[in-house]
Amino acid sequence: MAKKVLLLTLIGLIAKSVFLLGATAPLTVPTDPIVETQQSCAQPTGKAVQACRELEQHILATTVRIELQSWLVADDESGYNIDNTVSHATIKDGRYLVTHNHFSTPLSIRPQDGQTELYAVVTLSDSTGETFFKGPISDFELTWEDPETLVIAYKDDGLFEQLGIDSAEFSDWSSVPLEAGMEVAQVDWDGVETRIDWTTIQEVDIEDGVPRLVLDDDVMRGASGGGIFWQGTHIANNWLLVQHYGESGALTETTKVALNSAPISGEPIQAIATG
Repeated sequence: MAKKVLLLTLIGLIAKSVFLLGATAPLTVPTDPIVETQQSCAQPTGKAVQACRELEQHILATTVRIELQSWLVADDESGYNIDNTVSHATIKDGRYLVTHNHFSTPLSIRPQDGQTELYAVVTLSDSTGETFFKGPISDFELTWEDPETLVIAYKDDGLFEQLGIDSAEFSDWSSVPLEAGMEVAQVDWDGVETRIDWTTIQEVDIEDGVPRLVLDDDVMRGASGGGIFWQGTHIANNWLLVQHYGESGALTETTKVALNSAPISGEPIQAIATG
């Protein structure tokens, strides 16, 4: 991530207030049998076309884009180093953001003894890029952390519900009949707008390390943390883009995704100890 020196006067840009800039009308999960059958949404036909589009819109309504901008005091105190991170997350229970554990910058939600003074602002946008929230990262708290999944919560209950932002349904990996060839919906984006890609599972690995899937699709940088949905239910999040060359020499790109653990899919999410 590129670093830039920022003048001290930019400290004033860190607002301690929260700006709520808009909301979207809540959607409901489509009840068409498409979500309960094996019919493909990658190339739907007939009545499945509308059902698949409605399912995509529901998933996007529970998806948010996170832009984290932080200012870290330089070691020689001559100014600030600025860091911008873009990722995606899924709303849970009107309050929680479920995303990938990808933050490289020390955050106030991840306390560290003796860390350099840090200022950070989080901006949340919908799938079209319209901002609906902006405020200091200190307004959020870390509530759960798995090796490749992070759950943070706004300090007050029901913020996203109050804004009319939908919450997704969640399942852990043990409650889903995972197998290679299954079709899932994957959150991706083009750098401007977030979208849904329909792809298939190449591999299922729940025996070695982090329970994970390998999906037959690539994602753009910034889609990290975006949800993976099976029949409209969140089961995993984007973790890592994998590039490798096949026997023919052609470059192949797949995505490794981290499956939900029971605490992430459960109700309520347990608070993590910060002491």
